[in-house]
Amino acid sequence: MQTWIFAGLCEKNDLMLYLCKILATSGKRVLLVDGTLQQKYGYGVGESQQSLRITEFEGFDIACQFVTSSAVASHLEASGEQLEAYDYVLYDMETSHFASRDLWLTADIRVWVSDYERYNLERGQGWLRRLLEEQSLPAELPFQRILINAVDCKLEARYLWAYLEGSPFVWTGESLMLPWDELTAAVKLENEHHRRIHLAPLSRNYKKSLCRLVEQLTGWENVQSRRAIKEAERMRA
Repeated sequence: MQTWIFAGLCEKNDLMLYLCKILATSGKRVLLVDGTLQQKYGYGVGESQQSLRITEFEGFDIACQFVTSSAVASHLEASGEQLEAYDYVLYDMETSHFASRDLWLTADIRVWVSDYERYNLERGQGWLRRLLEEQSLPAELPFQRILINAVDCKLEARYLWAYLEGSPFVWTGESLMLPWDELTAAVKLENEHHRRIHLAPLSRNYKKSLCRLVEQLTGWENVQSRRAIKEAERMRA
């Protein structure tokens, strides 16, 4: 089982859903855990009730309305399942306390996700420092970085990441950027309203960046990642 934590204060649910569908259509069993403040995933899959839910959606499972990561594991065990039965478990986290200290330490991949908004960039360093203190984590804990909703402007990636200079953790891997334009926004909104994950209309530039991200996270070769994305484009739930 691979455990991936995507932490950050920006909305990244569309990215998380794309990644889960790509992994699922490549034959993997995938669980996405909603650790966001507003628990938005339930609305996108038609399960917005205020109750614990693990719902199948587009070939993978989504855990909604759980207070902590350990509650997800307990819920699975109570229903005769095991967290370890999944090939990939992805956490979308916006609070430093949703995951246990052990989960932060043992996760195979930890990713800090940010957008261009100054508000989120400035709050990011404080969030990471609280995480270090509240969970008593080692400062050498590695994180990868992703900038989402990247637009064509005069703000360079190194300037944006400078807001996190002095971060208590170690940055590893390539700092990736996912582009944002009117088409990307339209696909996201249409998917939400139709309760689906349709990748085909996304721009070639976005899918190219998504392909690079998949390769960095999984270790797949380019041929394999492109094939998985093509399959995800074709497959309907």
